[in-house]
Amino acid sequence: MNLAAFPVMSRITRFAAACAVVALAAASHVALAQEDLPGRVGRVANVSGELFIAPQDRPDAWAPGGLNYPVAGGDNLWVGNDGRAEVDVGGTQLRLAGDSNLHVSRLDDRQFAIFVAQGRVSIRVRVLEGGELARVDTPNAQVTITRPGLYRVDVSPDREHTRVVVREGEVNVQTAGALQQVLPGQSADIDGPNPQYATVQNGIGIDGFDAWVADRDRYYRVSASGGYVSPQMVGAADLAQYGSWTQNAEYGAVWYPNDVPNDWAPYRNGHWVDVGAWGPTWVDYSPWGYAPFHYGRWAYLNGRWGWAPGRYVARPLWAPALVAWTGGAGWGISATVGAPVYGWVPLAWGEPYRPWWGRCSYGCWDRYNRPYAVNTNVWRPNSPPPSSYRNWNAPNGVTAVSGSAFYARQPVQQNLVRVSREQVATAPVLSSAPPIRVESSRAAFQRPASAPPPASSFQPTYARPTQQPGSGNNMTRGTTTPPQPYSAPSNANVSPTTRTPTPATQPAPTMQRDDNRRAPSYVQPKSPTQPQAYAQPPSRVAQPQTPQPQSYAQPPSRVAQPQQVQPTPPQGQMARQPQPVAAQPQMQQPARVQAQQPAPTPQASQPRPPPQAAPQPAPQPAPQARPAPDSGSNAQRGGEAKPRDTPQGQDGSGSGNMQRQGR
Repeated sequence: MNLAAFPVMSRITRFAAACAVVALAAASHVALAQEDLPGRVGRVANVSGELFIAPQDRPDAWAPGGLNYPVAGGDNLWVGNDGRAEVDVGGTQLRLAGDSNLHVSRLDDRQFAIFVAQGRVSIRVRVLEGGELARVDTPNAQVTITRPGLYRVDVSPDREHTRVVVREGEVNVQTAGALQQVLPGQSADIDGPNPQYATVQNGIGIDGFDAWVADRDRYYRVSASGGYVSPQMVGAADLAQYGSWTQNAEYGAVWYPNDVPNDWAPYRNGHWVDVGAWGPTWVDYSPWGYAPFHYGRWAYLNGRWGWAPGRYVARPLWAPALVAWTGGAGWGISATVGAPVYGWVPLAWGEPYRPWWGRCSYGCWDRYNRPYAVNTNVWRPNSPPPSSYRNWNAPNGVTAVSGSAFYARQPVQQNLVRVSREQVATAPVLSSAPPIRVESSRAAFQRPASAPPPASSFQPTYARPTQQPGSGNNMTRGTTTPPQPYSAPSNANVSPTTRTPTPATQPAPTMQRDDNRRAPSYVQPKSPTQPQAYAQPPSRVAQPQTPQPQSYAQPPSRVAQPQQVQPTPPQGQMARQPQPVAAQPQMQQPARVQAQQPAPTPQASQPRPPPQAAPQPAPQPAPQARPAPDSGSNAQRGGEAKPRDTPQGQDGSGSGNMQRQGR
């Protein structure tokens, strides 16, 4: 036995164990990263009339949604009869008219998808990078947005008619039988529960809803962020109108709100709501109160509160509220109030944010903390919370309410529990936010009598296209007539996929449809011949007006030139190679070919062709290349006739060969 091998085997065993530990840690890190919550949550940016929101897990629990209310993936939205609402999700604004019912089927860092069950919806897409998805589903069609632009989708109350309008940009409309492209200034109508195609036509109209959409678009263009924050930060458009920017040596750019009371403090003028897996989420009542409460940090500078957005990030990570929690049943003030008291303090510069929902990878942790000067080498996801916070000592830095007011979504300002600095110093620090009781938070809201079933209950299941639009000939571009049941040409790369909508199991909403809401077209449709050029591309080859036949008539002269330089190749190959070209009689250009060579007939009577009769016993007419030393016209005639149909030279007449080319 070789005892010297044991140390080597021991080192190998230790190395294998170390590799296993590293692999296990990497696997756990990947699994944790897959559980990260989406980093983008929208907001209600503008609302008039009634707006109701219901989460996906409780679709029938309609609750009023006001300004700055968060909108996450899975939410159902319904706008009352005379209402309007705008949802801002960063690089996209979603606008709803009255009697609109939709479901936000997907909303995260790279995807935005909605299902419109009924109503009128306008979508302004400002940013659409590679690999991102922007899609609108309806009961009988699927609309994929391929470029930034302005779009509108109308769905009838019976969910059997969809109208897609493209004002700017470009979309692909997928039906059960075709994938069609709709360009700016065009509209597409899809009828029936299982349509085979969309009717695309030129000309679009405008109504009062479109005028309101244009007015909201102007607001976003004027309200620029000045480069201090990314325009994809949800709520950034309101900062320029309601505040001012300054520079600070420690924090960089700092934003100060205008027209606030002297005793104003962040996270006081609003209430708490429960938003899915994130849990307690702050809803502020100020018109600008979204971005400063879901991104960045707060600091008390020069006698007032200022918001520091941190380092510029193209897509900052959204948070339900950037605060630290204190209090609970063990807080001494709770005994005085007679109920648990919960308090919170805005996070200051350099203080870590601890996601209380427990689903945040190391990458998620860095995105929440690194742009705000947090030392991520010291503060890690599993680190205990700080024992104290800088804003504890700021005026009104700590806000506290009773547990009952917290659970019932009561306005914080009207339910404040005054705490002294001594009580703040003894407040226990909580490692996570107190849970909101869902039953208590929605018990005060009754389902409206006129509320329709949630849009998620009508959403069909789609079979996705097997190929991206534009990669094959499976798309009808701007058609004005119904395409055939998609008998694609032989060069098509993809056949269309079918989509079978799931039949609705619930009755359609009983709301009346306003038939006068669509104004007549103010753009006259163009001639139908222009779009047909896209729908029937093969017809361009057969039209005599196009310059393409000239390109086919010219190359034969280039084929004949190498025959003069190399006259000795095997004649059997020379006779067989031109035959595939001779089988193209579709190029009906007799007038054009004869006009380029006006004198083929007189040349046929010249005494020179007799040398062509010598090879007649043989099946190959290759000796036709011998007249090359003749005049230029004769050489040109031979060069063009030979590749077209070489056996035609057996009749001894060059003119006959040219006449058969014309035919």
